[in-house]
Amino acid sequence: MSFVFQLLREDEGMPPAVVFEDSTSPGFVPLWEEIGVYDALYNSDGRQARDISRAIAFGVDRASEEAALGHLLPAGLTLDEAVRFLENVHRGCTTHAVAEVRTR
Repeated sequence: MSFVFQLLREDEGMPPAVVFEDSTSPGFVPLWEEIGVYDALYNSDGRQARDISRAIAFGVDRASEEAALGHLLPAGLTLDEAVRFLENVHRGCTTHAVAEVRTR
């Protein structure tokens, strides 16, 4: 099972539409906790994307600069993959700042 991060935007009179979606392995949870993005990713349902973008940006920086964090990952997962996911989420949050976060 994978973790799915979505941003939903609701336009006047239209049902909410997914404007961004990405998914990743739940095996990254120890890394997310260590770099301070766990709450922004897992406990942000209903919040606006702009409310979590700073935490995600900080996590991108930490994961990019601290190669030693790789020890937190199970076999088969890499820091590069984690950084790619966080960069995509951050890009989505800045592009769709007023969108609502939904995770599953």
